[in-house]
This record gives sequence, C-alpha cells and structure tokens, in this order.
Amino acid sequence: MAEISERYVEQFTTTVETMRRRVIAYYDGIFYLGRKVEKAAERLKEVAEPAAYDARDYVNQSLAESSPLESIETDTKNSLVEMYLGVSVILIGLAGGQLSGAYALTPIIEYFFDTSVVALLLIALPIFVFYNVRKNASLDDTERRSILFSSTLCFGILSGHLVGPRILSLAPSTLFVQPFLFALMFDNGIFPTPLPSLNRQSFFISFASFSVFIASLLASIVLGGFSTAVSLFHCVHATGLYLHFQVISQFIKDKNFLIAESQTAYLAATILLQSIFTLLFGYNPENNNNQFK
Repeated sequence: MAEISERYVEQFTTTVETMRRRVIAYYDGIFYLGRKVEKAAERLKEVAEPAAYDARDYVNQSLAESSPLESIETDTKNSLVEMYLGVSVILIGLAGGQLSGAYALTPIIEYFFDTSVVALLLIALPIFVFYNVRKNASLDDTERRSILFSSTLCFGILSGHLVGPRILSLAPSTLFVQPFLFALMFDNGIFPTPLPSLNRQSFFISFASFSVFIASLLASIVLGGFSTAVSLFHCVHATGLYLHFQVISQFIKDKNFLIAESQTAYLAATILLQSIFTLLFGYNPENNNNQFK
C-alpha cells in the first residue's frame, strides 16, 4: 500500500510540475507574442504616420485648387467626363444587382450558396478587382472597366441578397444621378450653363444643391415618400464626389491618372458609404411606419 501511495504521490507531483511548466511557457509565450505585436505596431506606425501626413498634405493641396472648370484642357475634360459617365453606368449595374439579389435571385442564390459562402464571395470580389485593376498589367483600360462593371454587378447581387430589402431603403437606383449630372454639367455641351466659369467651390455648391434635389426627388418617387436619410446620403455623396474630383485633378497634374483605378476608388467609397447608411438608417421599404420615411 505504501508503494502504491508513493506512486500516486509521484504521479501527482509530476502532473503538477508539468502543468506549472506549461503555464510558465504559455505565460512567456503570451509576453513574447505581445512584444512581437508591439514591435510590429511600432514599425507600422513608422511607415503609416509619414504616409498619412503625405496623404493629408496631398489632399489639402488638391482641395486648394479653385480655378474654374472651363480652364481644364479639352482632352483632360473628355477623359474626366468619360470616367464619371462610366461610374454612373456601373452604379446602375450595382443598383440592378442589389434589387435582383434582394428579390428575384434570392431562391437561386439560396439554393447554391449559404450565408457564409456569400460573405466570403463579398470579401473575395474586392480582392479580385484590386488585382485586375491595379496589379494585372496585361489588361488595358477597357478590359479593366469591363471587369469592374461585372464585378460590381455581382457584388450588388450578393450584397442585396445578404442584406435584403434594407439596402433598398436608400433607393440605390438613384446612385447614378450625381456622377451623371456632374458629367453633363462639367462637359457643358449638352446643357450649356455659366457654372463652369465659376470657381470650383461655387460650382460644386451649385451642383450639389441641384443634384441632391434631383436625387431626393427621384428617391421619393421610388420609395413612395420623402426620406431624410436618403437626402443626407446624397449630400455626403456629393461631398465625396467633390473630394474625388479634386484629388483626381491633382493626379492628372502629376501624370498619375488612370481611369479604371479612379473609378474603382469612387465605387469603393460609394459602396462603403452606402453600407454605413444602410447599417444606420436601413429599413424594410414595405414597412410604412418607419421613422425615417
């Protein structure tokens, strides 16, 4: 009996010692990992902080430009008009995709994919677009824009299915209005106005007022009533368009302008903005008692 007791005590002591060593190892490992993370954060800060300052200075420099739009060269103007008209077409595809995904294609998507697969596809699509637009040098601008349109359409279908009717409460069918109207007013050929002769800030204030009114009016027709959230969304959208145009103008001066990349940046910002507003203000349009209507 004494021998058996000694063995039990020995095994117990060995087990406790093993657990103690493992706890110490885990403890040391956590601190080691913490030090690694801290060093990585410091290195990231060293790289990101100057980049952030450079980006801020670049944006400030871009926003300081106030010359009238009519002073822009014809070739540059045509490229910008083409870019924003292309954006409006792609946004129509996004809206059509979201509408189809929320209603018409729901049974098909649910039959082939579950929610986790749809979420993974939504994550993979931006990576695919970034690779083909930014990294794939074998593609020309036309091919990049075709990929951008088809990918945005697919993204709209999947996001419409994942979020459901809530995403339609912001009337995505009116997203195209502002880049479309801006292209027409900037070109000044179809609808001649004195606006391009104004400084840029005055032009964009006038443009934003007009475009927000038109977009809100169309949205009220689509939704069956005025929506404060939609009007606010279009106000922010118009502000984003102004920032985008100013930065792109600076890129043109620096000879770094690419249409497909510029369109990608605009679309990414618009989709992000739409996602935020959907999260904050989204509702089922069939619910007539929503407080934002």
